[in-house]
Amino acid sequence: MTFTIATYNVLATGYVQRERYPHTPLELLRDARRKPALAEYIAALEADIYCLQEVERDAFALVRARLEVLGYGGTLAMNGGQRPDGCAAFFRTDRVKLFEERRLEYDDGDGGRPSGYVAQLLLFAIEGRTLHVANTHLMWDAPYAPAEARRGLRQVQALLAERDRRQERIPWIICGDLNATPDSDVIGALRSAGFTFTHAAAPAPTCNANRLAKLIDYVLYEPPLLGEPCPVTPIDDTTPLPSATEPSDHVPVLARLRWGGLDPH
Repeated sequence: MTFTIATYNVLATGYVQRERYPHTPLELLRDARRKPALAEYIAALEADIYCLQEVERDAFALVRARLEVLGYGGTLAMNGGQRPDGCAAFFRTDRVKLFEERRLEYDDGDGGRPSGYVAQLLLFAIEGRTLHVANTHLMWDAPYAPAEARRGLRQVQALLAERDRRQERIPWIICGDLNATPDSDVIGALRSAGFTFTHAAAPAPTCNANRLAKLIDYVLYEPPLLGEPCPVTPIDDTTPLPSATEPSDHVPVLARLRWGGLDPH
């Protein structure tokens, strides 16, 4: 029994700065063109579970309207503070049942104001087997910053602490834009905690920011789950994003997951 899961940063309009996308025609950045295109693009992925980041309320409404007619349910966890976006999950209701949803707002201010970033924590059942899915968007940390100043690292440590606090034998999947490359402390912490990312054997860029294509979006899983990567749309340093065929500055990461061995849940 396998299921598919996709993670995708859809690019919030509130974060679009024209100068960051000099090779993207202005028309492709306008909401009237881009957000309906996002809804169609997401529907075409045909995943059983979607984990989306940088989702504004109007984008959520458009995607929900498009996916509902295809048999999906959806839920949105907004970021805190003044942030205009959040994390959204959609799931195929004939295969996936949502038992529980929680919102974890990271206490990452270190004495100052928290970032407002969140993890959307979901407890699903798929054909009688349960699993946790954490959908999140972590802050970017400068690679030269000391460990104690890295908010993204503190956020992933808080997410792992939440997993450990549950003290359950239910496997976890962590999806999202982690703003971290495979050689980072963030991915190192997840690997040390027993997680593997689906595209580890053939890592491919998922975002092209500042003409530097890099892998920062992941589907990570822990035993007894097993993961199989699906092809990622090829991009490089010269690929303009968004484009006429790619409505975000990220490309989606899609994977197939299945249970390995016996799972009592």
